[in-house]
Amino acid sequence: MIALATGLVSLNSRFLWAESGFDLGLKGQELLAQGKYDQAIEILQAGVKLEPDNEWLWGLLGRAYFQKKELRKSLDSFRQVLRLNPEDTYSRMMVDIISQKPLPPKIEPIKPLTPLEKKALEEEKQILDRLQVENTLGYRIQRVVLDPGHGGFDSGAVGLKGLQEKEVNLDLVKRTSQILAQMDKDLKVFFTRTEDYFVPLSARTTTANQYSADLFVSFHVNANENRKPRGMETYFCSERASSKEAARVAEFENSVLKLEKNELIQKGYVNIEEILFLFERKRYWEAGGEVASLIQNNLKNRLPLKNRGVHSANFYVLRRAKMPSILLEMGFISNPEEEKLLAQSDFRHKLALSIASSIVSLKKSRI
Repeated sequence: MIALATGLVSLNSRFLWAESGFDLGLKGQELLAQGKYDQAIEILQAGVKLEPDNEWLWGLLGRAYFQKKELRKSLDSFRQVLRLNPEDTYSRMMVDIISQKPLPPKIEPIKPLTPLEKKALEEEKQILDRLQVENTLGYRIQRVVLDPGHGGFDSGAVGLKGLQEKEVNLDLVKRTSQILAQMDKDLKVFFTRTEDYFVPLSARTTTANQYSADLFVSFHVNANENRKPRGMETYFCSERASSKEAARVAEFENSVLKLEKNELIQKGYVNIEEILFLFERKRYWEAGGEVASLIQNNLKNRLPLKNRGVHSANFYVLRRAKMPSILLEMGFISNPEEEKLLAQSDFRHKLALSIASSIVSLKKSRI
């Protein structure tokens, strides 16, 4: 105890009340919850000096720096966590979000666009350039966040042959981003995850908001206890579901919330930003409906999947987005025929090409 106390004195005499790094961490965590980030950083810095191999303290320090928007220091702190514990999924997620590192190498290379595909896309772009869309909501698509649904311990839906939705979603996002890079070099594309780890629903929308995205696209594959349903559909957010089926899909996609921590609700606390967002939300959701219609219409002309149309429901992953946002359900993994299609590289390429083309069309037509 004498040696420990001496160490604390050498750090800062103000922290003599603490008997260990754990005590400092508890106090830092309390200050974080109170929004006192400067004080939290001071205490947590003392903690990691005292116990440099304490991954919990480094994680708290990373969170404090992140809240202060000191992203370089936050990144360094989360990397310290991964040095101590490479399996820490939250820190891997934060490193990925902050640094937006390149996508990992592909097991199977993405097919380049064929000359015919390039010619068709160029003709489509020329037509769109000539179109003058009136009575628009005024959004320009310049920054897009692609969200591969599920991940990590949350596999999403699983087909009869064992195909997992999380794997399909991630592969489609990678392919779509690469095709977008070929089609439009000015379009900035970001991701909510680029590897197989769990990302909370709230963190996905927060990522889109932090990147000031103009469009948020969440990738999913549908499923049903009945093996017969098939086809693709596009969703946008609404307070009430447009149908019982839409309500069912939203319930499934929102089910992961039970695995996440509940948000802190402070009684008697009036959040002015929240009130303002409630007024803006209607505009975002209306724009999401426009986007959903345009994309579904484009996809139905390109893909050999049944057109199930556009629907709306209260999707948590879309609810907090401060931009037009949609959720794609690209076929039914529960349908044996469509599970077989979704497992094929050529079909995934066709899906990604269709989605990328739809996004570029949105950029041209100004929703």
